[in-house]
Amino acid sequence: MTQALLKPAQNETRLPAISGGIPVAPARTAALIGYLHNSLEPIPGNFRRYALSGANEPTPEQRALLVARRQEIDDGLAGADEVTVREQVGILRSSMATSQISPEAMKLARQGFIMVLGRYPAWAVVETAMRFLDGRAGNKVYAPTAAEMAEVCRALISEPLAERARINAILDAEVYHLPTEAERAEVARRHEEFVREAAKAADPRRMRVGEEPAGAEAIERAAAERRLAELQAEAERSAAGSDGAVEPASAGQDEESSQ
Repeated sequence: MTQALLKPAQNETRLPAISGGIPVAPARTAALIGYLHNSLEPIPGNFRRYALSGANEPTPEQRALLVARRQEIDDGLAGADEVTVREQVGILRSSMATSQISPEAMKLARQGFIMVLGRYPAWAVVETAMRFLDGRAGNKVYAPTAAEMAEVCRALISEPLAERARINAILDAEVYHLPTEAERAEVARRHEEFVREAAKAADPRRMRVGEEPAGAEAIERAAAERRLAELQAEAERSAAGSDGAVEPASAGQDEESSQ
């Protein structure tokens, strides 16, 4: 973590980008969010969580700053009350051109505005109405529909929602720690030991004394031992026959020499 992010927080003036909106994040918190979010690493096969190195893991104090900022955003995104929606829609429909509808249809239209705009914060609804009134949004003639106002509201809260998503990604990240030198050495030692044992088990010539092979190796070895025994027996019989043929000839030679 950089030293700038570890400095104590200082008092600073924070103003919302939009009147009545969510105040901008403190400079230290904003820098912390940007630094940690850039340090996130994707997890293969997991599209919901990220990984974060233990070297960049936020301290308890920094985590508290992130949680406080997220709560501030949540409070600023609370839905608007019915009175605010009725007031802003009434201003628009009385100041801009509208189609003539029956009182019953007007009542249903107001309910539709309340249902749609009630999901957005009051400051966003007020700012949206102001933009339609001063011509920054809409066609500058006709009063907007609920869908048109909702589109502007979504654009107004997109930045706070993006900041909240970055904070959630940081707080929910899976922290991993790099192994120490001792742990690396232990892993290397165990790997070498495993390789030696695997090579020893794969080579039948390296079997321990008294250890019998299994399966096809046992059958082949038994056949080889029987063949070797047969060859030894045949060699012994051949040697015995040769000795019997030589002895009579030697006896005849002895008799001739005596005569």
